[in-house]
Amino acid sequence: MTIIDIHTHIYPKVSGITQGLPMTGTNLGRVRIGNRTVQFLPPSFEHSNSTYEMLISHMDWCGVEKAILMANPYYGYHNEYFVEAVQRYPDRLKGVALVDINGGKEAASELMDLYERTPLFGMKIETNSSYQTAPGRRMTDPNCTPVWACLHDSRQTVFIHPFTSDDLEDIRTLSERYPDILFVICHMGANACFGYQATPQAFSYLLDTAKANKNIYLDTSTVPEYFQQPYPYPAAQEVIQRGYRALGPERLMWSSDYPGMLNHATYRQLISLVADECPDIPSHHKDMIMGQNAQRIFW
Repeated sequence: MTIIDIHTHIYPKVSGITQGLPMTGTNLGRVRIGNRTVQFLPPSFEHSNSTYEMLISHMDWCGVEKAILMANPYYGYHNEYFVEAVQRYPDRLKGVALVDINGGKEAASELMDLYERTPLFGMKIETNSSYQTAPGRRMTDPNCTPVWACLHDSRQTVFIHPFTSDDLEDIRTLSERYPDILFVICHMGANACFGYQATPQAFSYLLDTAKANKNIYLDTSTVPEYFQQPYPYPAAQEVIQRGYRALGPERLMWSSDYPGMLNHATYRQLISLVADECPDIPSHHKDMIMGQNAQRIFW
């Protein structure tokens, strides 16, 4: 079985934003958020960072062939570090670009420069982090249009971590408006579908949107965190299997959310969640979800 992880995070240091406060790494897996220190990663992450060498070692250890490096304002802007990683491991890593979507035309120009000057592709939007400097703004607001136009014209991939029902509505609008963008919805719908404010209908709404728009894919990462169950994560299995029953195997892709999910599971357990569990999915379809789809789309 070919295994490709389409959602991993690397950063030479944490230098992001959360809860409207700066977040910086300290040591032993801890970060400082404002005046508070919290455990962010397992203590084995001595310098509270996630280097590409550590990621490659985990991949080698657990049989993961390739990975996508996922950007996020939550960790900080690390485009150049992503470039370094991809240049060091060009056959195994691809990096997602990150610009401030609130920057309008300037952000679109920065994004195009990254596409032309570096091996980076696509873009990540985590609405809770991407709009912390512009509260109340939505992905469909007019000031974001230059960035969407750049992504569409370049036929890029957008990875979206949604937090609210408004985000799910915007995903429906944007996927219809920009058919040449490939949308990957992170964490099977994430907080918008499984967070404490999510409605029981939210996941069905997202699946209906994906069924109607063939440019929408789902990644399987982080789902166990929303249900706080031990391995083998029965609630997470059912979420993934619901996605499979609605969309088939072609539009699901396995991912881990390394290294944050190592707070909840081992890397091998995150692989096994789909590769060995999820009994409703036959093995030849698991092969597609675990790596064949990502190979076809991104490599």
